[in-house]
Amino acid sequence: MKKEDKMLAKENKELIKKYPFLLVRNRFSGKVQDGYDYTWTELDAMPEGWRKAFGLKMCEELKVALGDLVDKYRIMQIKEKFGELRWYDAGSTKAAYDVISKYTKLSRSICIECGEPATKITTGWISPYCDEHFPGGDFIPVSELEIELKEEDIEE
Repeated sequence: MKKEDKMLAKENKELIKKYPFLLVRNRFSGKVQDGYDYTWTELDAMPEGWRKAFGLKMCEELKVALGDLVDKYRIMQIKEKFGELRWYDAGSTKAAYDVISKYTKLSRSICIECGEPATKITTGWISPYCDEHFPGGDFIPVSELEIELKEEDIEE
């Protein structure tokens, strides 16, 4: 294993100790793959900008919302779809769904590349971008979208 991978694996082991639901498991059996080297967590599937902007904060809020169920909770898939976060899971609670809904809404106004506030939503393949990372083409200004965010939704 490369030196960078060893450092990453060490960081990810600490992250998984704090948030056990980030451990990559087989979706059907729930087992960890033989030879899993900790160079990847479930959170790595989240687009980089969103991960930078709120990934760990979301995990912390989920951990609190899950309470005693945190060790049984499983992430099935994390991705972007139609310009917003999609977080599919198993073993959730109402409080955890509220956290996921909050960050799904927030993701619509955060650049998918860098985590800064988005100014444009591309059309076609729908994704939010800041001016710096906007790939060009047709877009809708974020200001024209009906995204109601409360201050506590975006505070660090």
